[in-house]
Amino acid sequence: MEAAYPRRWRPSRYGIAALLGGAVLLVATASSILSFLVRQVPARASLFGLPAVALMVAGTYYGVRVLREHEEAHRRRDRVRAFFLLGAGMLLWLLVLDLFTFTQAAGPRVALLCALACLPTTAFGLFVIRRLDRNEKEPWRLVLIATAWGAIVSTSLVVWGESLWDAIAVRTLVPGPALDASIAYSAGIFEETSKGVAVVLLYLVMRDEFDDVVDGILYGAAVGLGFNFMESITYMTHLYAIFQPEGQGLDAAAAQWYSRQVLGLFFGHATYTALIGAGVGIARQLPRLRDRLVCIFCGFLIAIAAHFAWDAWVQFFPISQSAFGLVEIHLRTLFMEGPFTALVLLLLAMGLRVEGSALVRQLRAEAQSGTGTVEPEEVAVLASPWRRFRSRLRALGHSGLRAYLRLARLQRAQLDLAMERWHRERDEIDAPLEAEDLLRRRVLALRAAAT
Repeated sequence: MEAAYPRRWRPSRYGIAALLGGAVLLVATASSILSFLVRQVPARASLFGLPAVALMVAGTYYGVRVLREHEEAHRRRDRVRAFFLLGAGMLLWLLVLDLFTFTQAAGPRVALLCALACLPTTAFGLFVIRRLDRNEKEPWRLVLIATAWGAIVSTSLVVWGESLWDAIAVRTLVPGPALDASIAYSAGIFEETSKGVAVVLLYLVMRDEFDDVVDGILYGAAVGLGFNFMESITYMTHLYAIFQPEGQGLDAAAAQWYSRQVLGLFFGHATYTALIGAGVGIARQLPRLRDRLVCIFCGFLIAIAAHFAWDAWVQFFPISQSAFGLVEIHLRTLFMEGPFTALVLLLLAMGLRVEGSALVRQLRAEAQSGTGTVEPEEVAVLASPWRRFRSRLRALGHSGLRAYLRLARLQRAQLDLAMERWHRERDEIDAPLEAEDLLRRRVLALRAAAT
């Protein structure tokens, strides 16, 4: 892959992020008002949904600013602010919208139990995708910010957008294939666009943490898991309310939980948005603006196509109600969504290979520089996740948990320095050269504390 050579003019990515974020808020406001006027969404969705989105934006600002602060007191203050704002946004959206508006028929207790049932599987999904980044794991705070954006901001946009689409489609299309296809189109276009905008905004705001295709897949999957979490609650409570008069509400909710939180945990929304993230991650290292835009557009296009293929198949060929239906849903997931998940895994494996080779090269160069940040005998350890883990276990056995954590922070800082060198080599980083020296001083301080 060619290096991203500097251009004569480069627009401020923060300015682009501000414009895109403003457009999102404008679209959210307009669509929520229109949805209320056509009586597709209750008034509380418009009244409380927008403040929830605003809280998410503010929480993201402080969460990302933690990475820019160098004083620990300021970092701690921003972490507290980010946690409070993100938590308030999640609580407002979950309690007001999902528990009292869209799931009112099922009741708050059922909705709360559904949310609690989806938490462990979503947490497991986040743990797995973060572990897949074997070279340099992303900070948990950023992974959770991506998840929260998928759960709240993307869900909000989809609720209002699809409500308008459904109102127009029902009034203009007669029941039949055209209406069924429109439902599949609206899901693919609105949901993937809403989730993809979150990935693009995260890339623009925290570009220095968004290294390549590996990080793109990780953050995209995190956004998809957040969206899947909220969508699962909605479907579980909705079907519970429909089938409970017949005494089958629990079975209907459990079937939705299995379909979305077990069988479709990695195959569904996580795969779709990971494809968008892969496109953004590849574009991150392309030299020309036109190539980057084409790459991002292709990521959106394949995600929308994958989502449309699944929803269209479900609309036109519903699952049979016979005993074969359980087998059919597994086969359908495997053959309809499996190829797209395999593509994500292939891109991830290729990205990890390129990233790993680059980190080894940069670690060796840093060791040869004589700065003391990386010793020659540490290169092989830092290049292997298993060796890093074993070295931390030895520190745990010799000196306890504090030594384990200090060594983990040191290794993380050394890998950050190597990644910074890689981007500097390719001219892909906005930070001045002093940022690299600051990382070296941080590594040396952590090394002194670890000895």
